[in-house]
This record gives sequence, C-alpha cells and structure tokens, in this order.
Amino acid sequence: MTAVALGVVAERRQLLRITEDLVREFHPTRSAGAVIRTVVQCRDELVRCGVRAGLSVAAEEMARRRLSG
Repeated sequence: MTAVALGVVAERRQLLRITEDLVREFHPTRSAGAVIRTVVQCRDELVRCGVRAGLSVAAEEMARRRLSG
C-alpha cells in the first residue's frame, strides 16, 4: 500500500471513531442515523472544498456545531 493510501485509511478510521463518539455523546437527543448523516454530509462538504489534511478533525468540529444547534 502506498503512503497516500495508508493516510486515507487512517483518516477514515479516525472519522469512524469520531462518529461513534458523537453518536454516544448526542444520544438520546439525536438518533444515531441523524448523527451519522450529519458527519457524512460535513465530510463530503469539506472534501468538495478541498480539505484533505485534518479532514476528520474538521468534520468533527463542523458536525458538532450542527448537531448542537
């Protein structure tokens, strides 16, 4: 596996852990599906804007703001 591929895999794993943490944090006020959907939407939006480095951290912050509001 190339270094780029390893980086992508690591970023995906980190985003999965973050999503799991957010599901637990926002239970029972938000459904797991709503949390997952929000994280995916935030990640996709950031990718479209060109964010690569720190994607999972940025997606977490963005999703947390949206879920809290």
